[in-house]
Amino acid sequence: MLFNSVHYLLFAPVVILVYFLIPKRFQGLWLFIVSLYFYAIFRIPFLILLVFSFVITKLSVDYMEFTSSKAKKLFWLNVAVWSNLSLLFVFKYLDFSITVWNQTFSLTPCDPEFVQKSGILLPMGISFFTLQAVSYAVDVYKGVVERAKSIFHFGLFLAFFPQLVAGPILRASDVLHQFLDSKDFTKENLKQGLKQLFWGIFKKTFIADPVSYVIDPMYANPTEYNWIAMWIAAFLFAVQIYCDFSGYSDIAIGTARILGFHIPKNFDRPFLSGTLSELWRRWHISFSSWLRDYVYITLGGNRRGEIMAYVNLFLTTFVSGIWHGADWTFVFWGTLHSTMMVVEKFVFKFETMRKAWNRVPRSIQPVYPVGVFVLSCFFFRAKATPEVPTGMGITKIMLERAFTGASGIFPQMSVSLVVLVGFLFLVDILQDRKEDRFAFITDNLYFLIPTCILLYITSFIIYSVTVSSPFLYFQF
Repeated sequence: MLFNSVHYLLFAPVVILVYFLIPKRFQGLWLFIVSLYFYAIFRIPFLILLVFSFVITKLSVDYMEFTSSKAKKLFWLNVAVWSNLSLLFVFKYLDFSITVWNQTFSLTPCDPEFVQKSGILLPMGISFFTLQAVSYAVDVYKGVVERAKSIFHFGLFLAFFPQLVAGPILRASDVLHQFLDSKDFTKENLKQGLKQLFWGIFKKTFIADPVSYVIDPMYANPTEYNWIAMWIAAFLFAVQIYCDFSGYSDIAIGTARILGFHIPKNFDRPFLSGTLSELWRRWHISFSSWLRDYVYITLGGNRRGEIMAYVNLFLTTFVSGIWHGADWTFVFWGTLHSTMMVVEKFVFKFETMRKAWNRVPRSIQPVYPVGVFVLSCFFFRAKATPEVPTGMGITKIMLERAFTGASGIFPQMSVSLVVLVGFLFLVDILQDRKEDRFAFITDNLYFLIPTCILLYITSFIIYSVTVSSPFLYFQF
């Protein structure tokens, strides 16, 4: 079920209303049932994969806990981890692996060694709930968190509908205990939840979607546009993916907050960062911290010397690129960021360089990390077209035009879109400075509720008469 749909705008209020009206002992069961329904709306067969993930993980962790043998504990941990990663590989990376095989050996359909693609559909949210299951198993193994008391308890943790298909990636230590408690309705949860929920709807509906209408033609037919348009396309895509993904996270966190659950924030104004490493600490926080704890540290972190620390940093960031998509564009996107992260770490190890950078005005520092991010958007957004059969082909054309002063048409943008993007960054800047100039308005329920109702009705009308673009991270 899409957040940006009439279905969800009807679904969410009903779920919340029933949740607080039914006896508290049934609250968890109600959430579990509606979460499975929420996911089944996409495709019912996908539900089997979700159920498989939480059943195999729960049983493996239970067996791991019931044995006193260290070897057997490690065996069951590997069952949980590799069952989920295998699920992710088959449905997300199998076809790309087949493509790499055929390309590596220059195979054509006439060759006996040529392998046909499976054509398997990518299930919604599989990149999120599999990582969540892996982290749970590892944390129980390490003694960071106690195992879930029942398969129902763990199933709700893994399938909780607000964050199921695009995160944030929940940690058991943060939220597992919350599913054991009954919840009471509070005005504070309603106020904070509505603020975040409708800020997310605003970013998605009034910024991300309109931006897509501007940049989609440029990525589809880059040869028609001039070099300035290429940079505008890359910058606006950075804005789009930020509003789209952080908007989803806001809706998820806001919905959960109304229900009484506290989910950690997933974005912290990343485009105001002073370095690339800071940007990634503030972008998709749940995933960045997951990579740090379960990839970087597992590889050895910085415990094995300076050279290995650079290698581990490169590999961890590269994994981030591959996680985002199974295509050569994401391989190059991950390589670009991996290389820049290593270079940055090397440069800033020198005190003179750190001091020199710290003397640069804070308002100017973001130009560097945002510039790298925008450059990487030439790779991230590129997709094959009938005229250009590969995403890398689109990237090559756009980069050539961007750096050679190519002529062509200039994209048309509405003044309202420019104003809204400016407003977005103004709000981020004020919040980053801890200056919530809008708190006296947004904290007032007599203003907040009518405003949310107006935005709700407007979104309802928009979703009724137009097709809102699916959230970008659904494809990951």
